[in-house]
Amino acid sequence: MTHEYYIINTTRNISTGLISKINFKLKSISGELSYTGKYVCTVLGSVEDAGFIAYDLLTSSDLIGFLDKYGDQETPNNGLNLYQSINSSSLSETPITVNDLPPNVTSDKITV
Repeated sequence: MTHEYYIINTTRNISTGLISKINFKLKSISGELSYTGKYVCTVLGSVEDAGFIAYDLLTSSDLIGFLDKYGDQETPNNGLNLYQSINSSSLSETPITVNDLPPNVTSDKITV
């Protein structure tokens, strides 16, 4: 199973640049099946924290690191595993659907 993260946006304090939330999608793929979940991760901390990164210098890798660090409030640095587990179980519970056509129908133009 593979997992793809898509950062939608962040919520930040305009004056300090401190991010308080990360909104993102997680797509879990297993063979031809996939499930995309939307999540919000609350980011803790302050501008005085060691290792604070200014907003303009943040990278995608930094945000993924925040998801991992803060995503599981009970066990820091387990957030990615938590999100992936939630998404994977949703994938297995999702009804299997497929986009196709009946055998006697084509995608040609239909004139009526």
